[in-house]
Amino acid sequence: MELDEKFWEFNNRANIHFNIIHRLGSLLLMYCVTNEKIDDFPNDVNWYNKDDVRSTNKHRMKETSRMMHGYRKNLNELTIIGLAKTIEDLINDLRDYLNVDVSFWNDCEGFIFFEEMKIIRNLNNCIKHSKGIIKRGHPANDYLIDIAGFNENSAVESLSLDIEKYIYNSFSFQMDLFWSTDKRNNPYDVIKNEYKKIRHQLIPEFIEK
Repeated sequence: MELDEKFWEFNNRANIHFNIIHRLGSLLLMYCVTNEKIDDFPNDVNWYNKDDVRSTNKHRMKETSRMMHGYRKNLNELTIIGLAKTIEDLINDLRDYLNVDVSFWNDCEGFIFFEEMKIIRNLNNCIKHSKGIIKRGHPANDYLIDIAGFNENSAVESLSLDIEKYIYNSFSFQMDLFWSTDKRNNPYDVIKNEYKKIRHQLIPEFIEK
């Protein structure tokens, strides 16, 4: 391999590597910061006004609760969609930068946290095609019911999902897939279950401070 080819291969691999970190890092930062803001928001909303009648205050109280529920629902669904997109983006990067064709559904079963990523991809399809309701008739929903064990007709917004953990699992999955195209071993394999260390890879401590 000539020097120019080696340089461009190194450059392309570096681009893919940092794309994984930056995509998932921005998603994690958005999710965590917004979640904290939603948690704090009810304490910051001054829905009570002593000069208003009881019914007006009650209406504002209910409206505040409804808005918080809607914000959290949208955050969870948007994060799931974003997480599914980062997987698709990596597969496109492998094709565009390295001429490596990968099918998520056919080629990735051997990679770590593949089952968790299948759940994310199918939740994404449920949100897009079934308005977030897990009802039979769509392959993604059938998988979520029969394989993942979610209750039929449940809403994605009501599921007890540790979305932050799914982001960390996606990091490990994507790095496992990416490094499989290299002769060197995956250096992130040793931290696949150490979420604090993965978090620091995605959001450096100096940024969080």
